[in-house]
Amino acid sequence: MRIPPKPKRGKRSPFYWWRRWRSHQYLPVRKGLLARIQNGDFEYPELFDWAKYELKYKQDELDEFVKNYQGNGDPKTDTLYRDIERRYQKRYNKLFEDACEVEHRHLTGLTEALAKEFKVSKEKIKTIMETFGGATEDLYIYVDKIKYTI
Repeated sequence: MRIPPKPKRGKRSPFYWWRRWRSHQYLPVRKGLLARIQNGDFEYPELFDWAKYELKYKQDELDEFVKNYQGNGDPKTDTLYRDIERRYQKRYNKLFEDACEVEHRHLTGLTEALAKEFKVSKEKIKTIMETFGGATEDLYIYVDKIKYTI
């Protein structure tokens, strides 16, 4: 996995201070389910990757700290070292928590939207989703084909 360079400080939302990149722009519901699927509104969230990047950035900053350490003794016992760890770990935890929430919202939203679009029960959609191995758009086409046989 190629890790992008850490972005420079830019405009940040005080509500999402732990996010370094722009969030996905969702389409409104009125655009239709297929358009929203093609926009990537129900895909695996990038937040999981962002959380992995934070661990790499943390390790880079810790290595730099150890390399330039001027104090006596072990640099890993220094409070600045622990502050770096704590800061990145907190951002990682918030990103991972957000990623889990977004993934759950995507899955439940997709289930509800497919059930509403094709007038099929949510339970049947869930069983199809558990065994289906293709992309989200392929799932839409598959459910559209078999909606009368379900």
